[in-house]
Amino acid sequence: MKRVIACLGLILVAACGVDGEPIPPGTEPDDTVARNDPTPVRPNLNGSLTVGTNGSRASVGTSVVSGNVSVHVGTVF
Repeated sequence: MKRVIACLGLILVAACGVDGEPIPPGTEPDDTVARNDPTPVRPNLNGSLTVGTNGSRASVGTSVVSGNVSVHVGTVF
């Protein structure tokens, strides 16, 4: 029963992205604009220090954002 529910869930999630006929690459009007005007890359550096009754905790991280893509790497001490 769990497998059936999992398969139905996957089918539902996969069907959410379907919207009409597929569009071949390079035929979208915004495609030529994107090649001439690259999206800027925005770096970001984060840090925090938390002190409480149970001790202290420090964390650092960095992220890079380019358009809709974001990559974050960090650690907690």
